Amino acid sequence: MDSDDADSDDLRTRLHAMESKLSRVRGQRDSHNESAKRAADQRNSAQNKRNEVQENITSMMDDQKKVRAQAKIHQASRDEIQQSIREIFSRRKGKRDQGQGKSAVIQLSETVGEIDRIEDRIMTDGALPLEKENSLIKKLRSLISRRDELIPHVEHQRIVSIDLNDMDESIQRLRAEADNEHKLMLEQNSLADEIWSEIKPMFEERDFLRGEGDRLHALFLEER
Repeated sequence: MDSDDADSDDLRTRLHAMESKLSRVRGQRDSHNESAKRAADQRNSAQNKRNEVQENITSMMDDQKKVRAQAKIHQASRDEIQQSIREIFSRRKGKRDQGQGKSAVIQLSETVGEIDRIEDRIMTDGALPLEKENSLIKKLRSLISRRDELIPHVEHQRIVSIDLNDMDESIQRLRAEADNEHKLMLEQNSLADEIWSEIKPMFEERDFLRGEGDRLHALFLEER
């Protein structure tokens, strides 16, 4: 074999080796790309599932908050009725209620009176300085907010008919109503507890899916 043939064989051998190496590299690249695609798909699936679980948690927690708020309403109504009972006891004893807060009815009456007084002054006092007018408007807004808070309590009180000429009967009726509000409060709190017991395992699922998504994302980056 002359030198030209030897050189040709050597070249073919090297070209074949290079082609084999390139083929292996392409195969490894394709394998990594496929693994990265699988990891990305699994990561996306875990993240989507995690988002779905989080949406369910948020929705159920909103429901629970509403139930808790309803329980607070029943609790406030119970407390208001019990305050009325204490006021009747004081009236029956022939003395004013000492050391107790004003009932919602009295608070609402005073608040509405103050609103009327401020509105009348703002509309009729032409010499009112701007700074003072702004201060009164700010106070008026606060009083209107307070009025709106008191109205539902007072409206609830009106459901219970009270005859102050028969205080014993009034007390019995109010006690029955207070007991009913207390029962409703407990029922709402129990329902809220049930909702929470359903939510708790969902936190574990959400955290697991978050961790799985992070792991798969790291795998995706590694394969890339």
